[in-house]
Amino acid sequence: MEMEKKREINHPFHEHPLVFVEDQSNEGQKSYCSACGDVISDPCFSCAPCNYHLHNNCALAPQTISSHPLHPQHSGFSLRERPRLDNRSGCSYIVHVNCALEDYRFYEVVERESRCEELYGSSSKSTQPSITRVVEVSEDGEATKIEHFSHEGHCMVLADKMEEETDRRCDGCMLPVSTLFYYCSESECHFYLHKNCAELPRVKRHWIDRDTATLNSRSFMWCFLCNRPCSGFFYEMGELWVCLRCAEVPDVIEFQGHEHLLFYDFKCRERCNGCGAYPSEEGAFKCGKCSFTLDFKCLSLPHSVVHKIDEHQLNLTYHDDNDYSKHLRCDICEGKRDRSLWYYCCSICDTSAHPDCILGEFPFLKDGIILPPYSRHGHRHDVRFHRKAEDYPNCSSCGQRCRREIVKCAESTCNYIAHFKCWWPGLSRFRVIQRISHFVPTASRAGKLSTRTSK
Repeated sequence: MEMEKKREINHPFHEHPLVFVEDQSNEGQKSYCSACGDVISDPCFSCAPCNYHLHNNCALAPQTISSHPLHPQHSGFSLRERPRLDNRSGCSYIVHVNCALEDYRFYEVVERESRCEELYGSSSKSTQPSITRVVEVSEDGEATKIEHFSHEGHCMVLADKMEEETDRRCDGCMLPVSTLFYYCSESECHFYLHKNCAELPRVKRHWIDRDTATLNSRSFMWCFLCNRPCSGFFYEMGELWVCLRCAEVPDVIEFQGHEHLLFYDFKCRERCNGCGAYPSEEGAFKCGKCSFTLDFKCLSLPHSVVHKIDEHQLNLTYHDDNDYSKHLRCDICEGKRDRSLWYYCCSICDTSAHPDCILGEFPFLKDGIILPPYSRHGHRHDVRFHRKAEDYPNCSSCGQRCRREIVKCAESTCNYIAHFKCWWPGLSRFRVIQRISHFVPTASRAGKLSTRTSK
């Protein structure tokens, strides 16, 4: 009896019961799904007298889902007659059922519409500020002195320029301090935050994942989207950690280096037009009208930088029209540059270089940051990250000279020094584990998904 129930369903868009058909008996004749319009080739639900057929997935599509990441403005998507999921708020956003339900991470089935508001409606948490107290304000009401959750014990003061010419970075996004920023009021404390970074909400919804995004000032983590080890602030979304640079990227972008809009596609595996690499499970942004693709790593690059190779500012450039062979050389590594890929250049001096040569392999790790011990080498103390190695010491792990990116023991009595890569050779393995834990459904997750979609 239980088996018969599963083999016959009543669907709200057809007046007769639909019977489960395992094999198509009409060989040579094509039947089409009345929902998505595709040819029926797998087992389906059918009403033979009406010639009405539905793919198994179309027939069992949930009537309502709470949200979709590519349209985060609204919540509550309902199934309509020509099966698609569209928002009932009067918005014209439409998405195919198969596209909407393609990845279980991106939706949650709800049994009543009021549940959508409970899950994704306005909440006091979504406006919880990062600034814990405003100490002083200007005449126009702007906060000029504040206390911030990430820097307890010290006040922070608003400024619009540095008193001295130094390369200071925001401790939130790790980009150079340029526009309005807050600095620590203690003279010996070099802590800075862009005004925008200081004002970010502690808790919010993010289009990349259904979990609530919580701002965390943890000093070292691997960003899931740009695939880099980073310092600074992260938004934590369940098992994902996303740096501020990536977290601020919307799902649809206007990019000055391309004429069309770019849309996020988590399935995209096409070569990035910025760096030439192929994106992994995190996907990339694609143009809907041509083959142009950009990954998060390139989208999070700073637009301008300062480097000792040139006295002027170097700007990120998207294409090189000069095909002179000597011009297509990196002025740092002296290797050849691909004219179709991005590079930094000085328009005055004609200096040009690869982004990795300008920024280094770990551009968003703060110089001097303290990292917890990594027991693989038997060294039990905290270590301090340094971008440069003085006097080129020998690595305690591989024995080779250290020239760039090292870790040095934070204890003054310990002389442990190692290449950053040698100190943590498991960086790539850690990245793989993080991917797997998010993209491969556990038994419990898969079970929940199966239960939800079969109701």
